[in-house]
Amino acid sequence: MLVDFRVNNCLSYKVDTLFSMVAGSRLRKWKDTHTMQLDDSLRVVKSAFIFGPNGSGKSNLFTAIKVLRSLLFNFENLNNVKQLRLPYQPFKLGSQQGKPTEFMISLFLDGALYDYEIQYNASLVLYERLQKTTNNLKEELFVRRWDGVDYSYETAHSTAQELTKYTRNNTAFLSVLHVFNDSDALKVFDWFLHKILFLDEANQLSSHPLIRKLEEEPFKKEVIKLLKIADFSIQDVTARRVERREKNTVDYEFDTPEIIQEIDIDLHYLSFDEAGAPIGTETINWTMDSKGTVRMLHLACVMVDAYNKGKTIFIDEFDTAFHVSICEFLMAIMNSKRNTSNQFVVTSHEIELLDQPLRSDQIWFVNKTFKNESELYSLFDFADLQKKRGDLSYAKRYLKGEFGATPVINEYLSEQYLEEAEVSEQ
Repeated sequence: MLVDFRVNNCLSYKVDTLFSMVAGSRLRKWKDTHTMQLDDSLRVVKSAFIFGPNGSGKSNLFTAIKVLRSLLFNFENLNNVKQLRLPYQPFKLGSQQGKPTEFMISLFLDGALYDYEIQYNASLVLYERLQKTTNNLKEELFVRRWDGVDYSYETAHSTAQELTKYTRNNTAFLSVLHVFNDSDALKVFDWFLHKILFLDEANQLSSHPLIRKLEEEPFKKEVIKLLKIADFSIQDVTARRVERREKNTVDYEFDTPEIIQEIDIDLHYLSFDEAGAPIGTETINWTMDSKGTVRMLHLACVMVDAYNKGKTIFIDEFDTAFHVSICEFLMAIMNSKRNTSNQFVVTSHEIELLDQPLRSDQIWFVNKTFKNESELYSLFDFADLQKKRGDLSYAKRYLKGEFGATPVINEYLSEQYLEEAEVSEQ
């Protein structure tokens, strides 16, 4: 489970920025459905929705988590580790180049809370720490510091101390512990490898291994059930394997017996006569169907596959190609009692979603300052929120600018542009 994520000096996040899934302590609304109790003192929300204008940095928050993941998986081969480059992407529109990037992530795994921190620049790791909390007892598993000349290590176990000699300046010590099967490092890496999923425009279903599961009848039935509820009128889905040979740039097949197997998808719809009576079904290949249908198919596959597996699913541009009513249906699934262990982190432009059944600790905003820095903050942090009537629309208040994170149109330049357009037409 994701608890907290902190980023500093990465992409558009120049200063220390915290994103948290921790439930607000004083909120009681929808506590039984929208939140999960992890232990005696820790409760998290099942979903978080991030709103903000284009270019504000919503997607960059997801990318920052991907950067941390790539940093940890940077250590792949002990023999070639000298050549590995650190994924250093500092804030470029200021004086941050050369300054370290910092990440902190808190994960609740197998009954324990893991807090991992790392600081690094383009050439080396400067600081690293892993702490484990079980039943309110904290254990510092390791701390690694760079003093400008060499590293110092403090480790809870002697076996970890022995592995410091395999750790070079451009690799994370946590990665080395993982390679040598340290039990705590294995749990953290398992989350990054198997428990997080990013659903965005770059992650197409056609290239995703999940598509093969549509060949399994029980899985397919659950996917079709979601599609029908969302009123996509799809009666059936057929997954079939196709074979092709790799071709070169001039369309000649390579002289190789190796054949690549892919999955092609056909969607089956009811067809009707002129009187509106059903006369059978027609097949449409998914490459010919609408963007919204394909995206819904992808999301349905993800949600069925992840059902109560304790995954954290990041969905960028949630409302892209979806009607608001479909978004509302999906949000209801995310926050239902049916969902007992999955988390969803979503970005959206659809302001109407602010007035869906969401707690204030589930709503986040990203604002871009005049210095092009991303600011991330929660609706829960507004001190006067509880003083106003609960039936007031968050969407209306957002559009009035009460929460910030709205695009600001330059009226002067806009008027100039419109005047120039009128002159050019004369």
